[in-house]
Amino acid sequence: MVLLAYRRAVLSGDELRRFGADGYLVLPGVVPEHLLAAVDDEIDELIASDPPPAGTVGKHFWFLPPAELPAADAAFRQSGALAVAQELVFPLELGYAFDHIQIALNYPPQAHRPSGPHLDGHGPGQDPPHSFTMLAGVFLVDEQERQSGNIWVWPGSHLDHQRLFRERGTRALLPVRGHATMLDPPLELSEQAPVMAHRGDLLLAHFLLGHNTGGNTTDRVRRIAYYRLRCEGHRQRWEQTFLDAFSEYAPVRRTATT
Repeated sequence: MVLLAYRRAVLSGDELRRFGADGYLVLPGVVPEHLLAAVDDEIDELIASDPPPAGTVGKHFWFLPPAELPAADAAFRQSGALAVAQELVFPLELGYAFDHIQIALNYPPQAHRPSGPHLDGHGPGQDPPHSFTMLAGVFLVDEQERQSGNIWVWPGSHLDHQRLFRERGTRALLPVRGHATMLDPPLELSEQAPVMAHRGDLLLAHFLLGHNTGGNTTDRVRRIAYYRLRCEGHRQRWEQTFLDAFSEYAPVRRTATT
């Protein structure tokens, strides 16, 4: 796939090392404006046809098949965002983990700072965990200050969760719905941080990275499109990916050891 907007075809060694250490990257200017504008129109239509409940404050989500969100699908594929994500797992191939794209809104005013993170896929009836390889996000508004609806992350927690699963088993988070800080004893983690980004930037995050949704005290609704990605064959080796965080990230592992 040709990268239409991204500044180069290969992630730098520094970016690979940063992903290895922190568990996520924010890459600037990946999605061009004409694709973002089409996603805006698509979300406007979605809100008109299936509006959030009156008085909604904080987060509101839709999970819809890519065929029902063609503009959001195009923003991820045609911009080259999927090809950039692919560089983190080459020679493995990424595709959608589930038949959906998530549209995530965050309505003001809400002054909330999450006290702990979670991992997706550890809800009721999700045994084994509904895991995947990578979370990608396309930012649709600027998120350059705290409390602007940001996703919050716990840098390095992908490695903390790896240690947890090695010590307590790969199903350790099922009873607490993915919240490691609710275990007894709780998992000790680094200080959380809001992810800062501009419209058109791309978030790439390891599945094992702890994250949560923050508050929004701005005067506008935060919008982001999320894509859950899974390497081919992940379902058969999901436990291995919990015990070895870089088992599907060969380029990251190579860079971290050089």
